Amino acid sequence: MSEEKSLPVYFTEERIKKLTEQFVGSVGLIVRTMKKFAAQEKQVFDISASCIWLSQPELESAFREAESDLQFLMTRRGFKPEQILSEGLAEGKIAGILAFRLLRHRIVHVGTRDEVIRDKRAGRIQELAVLRLVSGAILTVNFEEHPFMEQHGSRPRPWLLHELLYLIARRHFNQETLALIFDTAVRLRKVIGNAQPATAG
Repeated sequence: MSEEKSLPVYFTEERIKKLTEQFVGSVGLIVRTMKKFAAQEKQVFDISASCIWLSQPELESAFREAESDLQFLMTRRGFKPEQILSEGLAEGKIAGILAFRLLRHRIVHVGTRDEVIRDKRAGRIQELAVLRLVSGAILTVNFEEHPFMEQHGSRPRPWLLHELLYLIARRHFNQETLALIFDTAVRLRKVIGNAQPATAG
């Protein structure tokens, strides 16, 4: 009896290394963006890069669990090794699994010299970093560009990003919920493309 071929590993060491670098870069970018926005709004922002610590064990654990989830999903769907290369899983499914695992781990830790962190933005850093990672590295979708923007008062607002942050922070969500949202975002971007909304001539 021939030995059954194992399914290919998606989160290889090389891919994890690249994703880790992108995640770290996203955290730094988000902190700088928050600081710039606070300055524009004349608000106090007491978080800097030196206040941020990342847990490597938690990050590694999230990637391991995401790989296990992917292997289980591919097995459940009856994928054969050769099918993964030709058909594979939709980007939204992979992004949903990865985002779920990264959000469930305590990876980003924020601290200041004060006993209490008073900046309300501190709790959103990991969530924003996760969404930025999966949107850029897996979905190739920018949630801060058309068609994911709407006019909100005098400035454009990333409506889908805001909805995702609210869902993550205040409501129940799972891998399937995130995968459905991400798959829909990818399809919306493909249908609309980079076309700008029509303007009256």
